Amino acid sequence: MVDEPLDLAAELAGTRLIAMITEPDAPGVPDVVRELGAAGLRAVELTLTTPTALDAVARVVATGATLVGAGTVRDRATARAAVEAGAHYLLTPGVLPEVLDEAGRLGVPVVCGAFTTTEVMDAWRLGAALVKLFPARLGGPEYTASLCMAFPDIPIVPTGGITAADLPEHFRAGAHAAALGRPLIGDALHSGDLAEVRTRTAELLDAVRAVRAR
Repeated sequence: MVDEPLDLAAELAGTRLIAMITEPDAPGVPDVVRELGAAGLRAVELTLTTPTALDAVARVVATGATLVGAGTVRDRATARAAVEAGAHYLLTPGVLPEVLDEAGRLGVPVVCGAFTTTEVMDAWRLGAALVKLFPARLGGPEYTASLCMAFPDIPIVPTGGITAADLPEHFRAGAHAAALGRPLIGDALHSGDLAEVRTRTAELLDAVRAVRAR
């Protein structure tokens, strides 16, 4: 029996946050991911920015704590390798047709990076499950609002430079979800302070719920 394709937009509908881990080889990654999952976070991203990042993806998938995405996927071969390592979804830094094509062949969703209106439309046309507005700090919540108004049918995920302070504004602007790194995990990858992860995650999830309840 073939598994149903992952509906990533629906999976994110409850928590709306993706934890972005840009140091995949840090020894504390599996423990931090377990803590994020226990705190209710549904998805994490491990960026493929080190030679052994795919090994880290496999270790984190093995925890079973959350959905695990492989980020900064830039070519077809890396897309295949990430899925072989167990990644549930892929993220790209820009509109990369070969990655979207390979992901479609493999049956995994892609959060496709884009910034301009043309890139957003191209990403969606090529089969992105969600469109990652990157880097979101350049336009801020006002730019997120403009894109969400122009494309109400496309789930937009601001990523890159989002702070705890401006996170609610991106959701008021219409973002479907958002990806954050340090605002969620602080220094826990190195300090081992998992209580900090619990506190930060709870506060940000509460902030998102408060916006959505209005």
